[in-house]
Amino acid sequence: MTAGEFPHGGLGRMQRGRPGCALRGCYKALSVVLLLAQGALLDLYLIAGTDLYWCSWIATDLVVVAGWAIFYSKNSRGQKSNQGSLNPAGYGQGPRHKKGQFAYSHLAWLIYSIAFTPKVALILCTPIVDQIEAGVPLGSTGFRLTVSLSVPLLWALVRSLSADPRGWIYQRATGCFLASCLDLLDSYALLELMLEGRLPLAPLIRYPLLAVYFVALASPVLWLSELDSGAPAGCCRLFLRLLSGSLVDAPLLAMRCFLVLGPAGQPVSVFMLKNVFFLCCRWLEVLDLCCLLRSPGPQHADRPPGHSSHCVSENDMGPHGYVNTLAATSQN
Repeated sequence: MTAGEFPHGGLGRMQRGRPGCALRGCYKALSVVLLLAQGALLDLYLIAGTDLYWCSWIATDLVVVAGWAIFYSKNSRGQKSNQGSLNPAGYGQGPRHKKGQFAYSHLAWLIYSIAFTPKVALILCTPIVDQIEAGVPLGSTGFRLTVSLSVPLLWALVRSLSADPRGWIYQRATGCFLASCLDLLDSYALLELMLEGRLPLAPLIRYPLLAVYFVALASPVLWLSELDSGAPAGCCRLFLRLLSGSLVDAPLLAMRCFLVLGPAGQPVSVFMLKNVFFLCCRWLEVLDLCCLLRSPGPQHADRPPGHSSHCVSENDMGPHGYVNTLAATSQN
């Protein structure tokens, strides 16, 4: 049996991971392109709607791109350090660095959200939103497409950090991304009502609507930080999951109920069912995890794959234990 045949280690797995590294590099380049495209188009709307004074927003884009470049650099060096510490002599000892695949990703998305928020708020809350219809190619349609680039940008960020669909962290990240994608589409559908002038009491409800949208935009920071830790769910993780669901789905549901019961009397949207379903699912998930944490049974049932030794004690996972494991396997 060679080292490449072991499921959790060996040189064979590292060699098979080289194409995945190239794929992650492509997704990193795609995320930077989307970041630059969205920032440049928003700058174009700001400049066309006012004057060249708004060229100062370009400096904000350069700061965001530099922050993402630093994030990718630190993340790549951390991954190389983790792979370098997994040598045959130290099999099973684990990496010396505790940062995982999603290290610093929540900080990158937080920087992006902070830079993206004032641009969109300034366009929507000023006459710029009316001026871009005549002064910019594609008009308001181009602005809607520009705002919606946040969804593929988040997708490219997730794929650039975990490109192996067999990993548990990739599956968890995919589920969180789909939930955030639906939340962004829900809040974006409300923004379209405001752009089309079909929002009742527009001066009063505009700012709460923008606040709900930007909370949905910044919500991935919570689950990205959870993926960064890589630890089993505890009390703190349960609180973050419940908080992320309540801060996004509850305001969206309240806004939808106001539109249905308000003076406009709009029809019931399918997004209302989504909000109710997501709120119930998150509450049930928290209750299930609380029951598991309180149960007296073994606490390692939900450990990520690779953290268990498959009936081999922790003392047998060192260099000498590696030889003992080979001997026991050959005898069986």
